[in-house]
Amino acid sequence: MNGPSGKLDTTSATELHLASSTQRVPELDGLRGLAILLVIICHYIADATHARLGFLGDHLLTILGVGWSGVDLFFVLSGFLIGGILLESQESPNYFRTFYLRRVHRILPVYYLWIVLYIAFVCVAVYVLPRPVVLMPPGKALAQLDLTPFPKYFLFLQNIFYSPRVFEWMWFVVTWSLAVEEQFYLVAPPLVRFLSRRTLIRVLTLTVCLAPFLRWYCFRYLPQLDHFYQFGMPCRADALSLGILAAIGWRWAPFQKFLHDHPAVLQRVVIYLGVVLIGLLWWLARPANTVMVTVGYSVLAFFFAALLLLVLSQTASFPAPLMRATWLRKLGTISYCVYIIHLAFNQALHRFLLHAEPSIAHWRGLLLTLSALGLTLLTAAISWKYFEKPLIRRGHRFVY
Repeated sequence: MNGPSGKLDTTSATELHLASSTQRVPELDGLRGLAILLVIICHYIADATHARLGFLGDHLLTILGVGWSGVDLFFVLSGFLIGGILLESQESPNYFRTFYLRRVHRILPVYYLWIVLYIAFVCVAVYVLPRPVVLMPPGKALAQLDLTPFPKYFLFLQNIFYSPRVFEWMWFVVTWSLAVEEQFYLVAPPLVRFLSRRTLIRVLTLTVCLAPFLRWYCFRYLPQLDHFYQFGMPCRADALSLGILAAIGWRWAPFQKFLHDHPAVLQRVVIYLGVVLIGLLWWLARPANTVMVTVGYSVLAFFFAALLLLVLSQTASFPAPLMRATWLRKLGTISYCVYIIHLAFNQALHRFLLHAEPSIAHWRGLLLTLSALGLTLLTAAISWKYFEKPLIRRGHRFVY
């Protein structure tokens, strides 16, 4: 993978209460749909084998690898949504209890079910099937199947202890960002609860400023932790912090008035940051490098935070109508399950049926990729309707 591959904000837009309003904010579901779409493009198209398409086709599709940036949009959304919920319930006597019980109902069931399915598959493959499961192309070593990685995933430590083997990578690699979010859930509630608003803003601003330097230091001087600049919570905390800062600003009347009275300012900020990102594409589409882990991640976080505020404050102008598109909102609604399972479904179909890594350079590979996408969306839709949505409703019985 060219970079971190997407997570995902796991907070539904239905959980957001802007100011004293309880209205649903469809644009936020659309942004979540955009984020998961970027991740799917990265994993299903850019990361697939397509060298047979020629120099131009191969390089154009490789550029789509910047779809990993969907994870940064998810982080900004998560900071904004979770930060908003915490800010509005700051004085609640049930502050911690309600927050964590709601998070448990939203996050753990699907995730732990995915772990159980992994354990079941490994047990069947090792102890039941008469011959090894072929996961790699002929001539390459078979994947090692065992249950030793299980504890770190159960405890959300996979972003710290990161050394996956082939099958483990297929099943769990995207969940590093879930670990980041769980660690964020441990830190954010006490900060919002106990710090004054001014002190909270200072802490968040300092985090945004220090994160790129921390990523640079890990990337440059800690080769034994070569994953930490991408997957470590302190290293990725700037996007989450910017989301909380956006939530604070959105609830501050003078800031809202400024956005209303000067709409062109935010539009220009989004355009200018977009131009900077285009200038950074050469680094963002390549394997990890100094520019990407410092300036690249920071610019992405600021761009998505500005885009979020633009979509919320200017609902009649582009790109807000696009975020309200029905198909994008529906994709955003089921994005949590889609995120967890999409890579494994695509990898499994290609490796088990073609004994090869995913490819879209021939009709069989393209057909399997489309099949994996359809199967992923169908599974996630069923999960949402019959599993996730009822559990979220149950979690919302706990009130602030």
